[in-house]
Amino acid sequence: MNVKRTLTLRQLNRTLLSRQLLLQSSNLKTIEAVEQLVALQAQVASPPYFGLRSRIDGFQPTDLMSLRDSRNVVRAPLLRSTLHWVTASDFAWIRPVIQPALERAWQGFFGARKSGIEIAPVCDLARFALASGPISLNQLSDSLVTEFPHWNKEAMEYGVRTHLPLVQVPPAGSWKGGTAARYELVQVDAEVDAKRLVKRYLASFGPATARDVATWAGFAAIGKTLDAMRAELVEFEDQFGRKLYDLPKMDILEGAEAAPVRFVAEYDNLVLAHADRTRVLPDAHRKRVTLTAGRVLATVLIDGFARGVWKVEKQKKVAQLRVDLFAKPNKKLLREVNREAERLIEFAEPHFPNREFDVRWIV
Repeated sequence: MNVKRTLTLRQLNRTLLSRQLLLQSSNLKTIEAVEQLVALQAQVASPPYFGLRSRIDGFQPTDLMSLRDSRNVVRAPLLRSTLHWVTASDFAWIRPVIQPALERAWQGFFGARKSGIEIAPVCDLARFALASGPISLNQLSDSLVTEFPHWNKEAMEYGVRTHLPLVQVPPAGSWKGGTAARYELVQVDAEVDAKRLVKRYLASFGPATARDVATWAGFAAIGKTLDAMRAELVEFEDQFGRKLYDLPKMDILEGAEAAPVRFVAEYDNLVLAHADRTRVLPDAHRKRVTLTAGRVLATVLIDGFARGVWKVEKQKKVAQLRVDLFAKPNKKLLREVNREAERLIEFAEPHFPNREFDVRWIV
């Protein structure tokens, strides 16, 4: 593997936007877009729909829900122990790769509360309960605590979610949410192919450091896998001399490409998928976007970087999109932001009696 040129921040930014389908609107089918993105973080119902809307021409919420209903995509605990939308075929092989990370997360989350729990009989009882059909985690944990009254209820529930490949069944994850999730047990691959996960990450988020891939996947060992693959990859450096890895023959953009205004969803992996988030989130704005308790606000990309936040608020008969920019825009940029804001509020609340948007800026 030959060491190649140093990549500038703008090159990394534009390359990431291109691979994330945000530099130009995509004509991909929804399932193809989900596959390209590997997985969409989905602990809140609506962000994945906004995330796909920002990437796919003509996307409608029913496009994702139809794939869910046909079981071609599933909503399940996955990367960083967080709910994600992922294709069913990808879930089958990704889940075994991240199993060790899920188990470590369970141990870390519950600590002493999981003391004494024997996970094998807990999972055996869970399999028996799930054999009758999909059930909620509350129903499952009720049966667990009846059988094992001396063990922590929440720790057992999370332990089952950790050790068994569970996916939510329709109508969970619907566009407007509000439906209690029920889970079913599915089959996953016996083979563990960590290299495959690294390659998919790089195709969607590269070039990247070993620490970047570990941050996205949620465990350090995947970064070690990347290091072991060096002969299969090409290598770059960033402006700080850090090694960046990528797949051979992947395009690296030059950094001068125009980047349209994009409204990116809450918790979007565009922001979360790197240890160094500055390729899309300037340090000066980090605290305005990533809040306490892991909250990540929806962002406005201007010239490829997060330079504002947005949210939809509903009051009586008015649905309003509020946009807060981090600097005063010029007239041309304001027109572009306004056009995109109008399209977004129409997507978010097409049947609301009154829709409006309010663009402000911090001076």
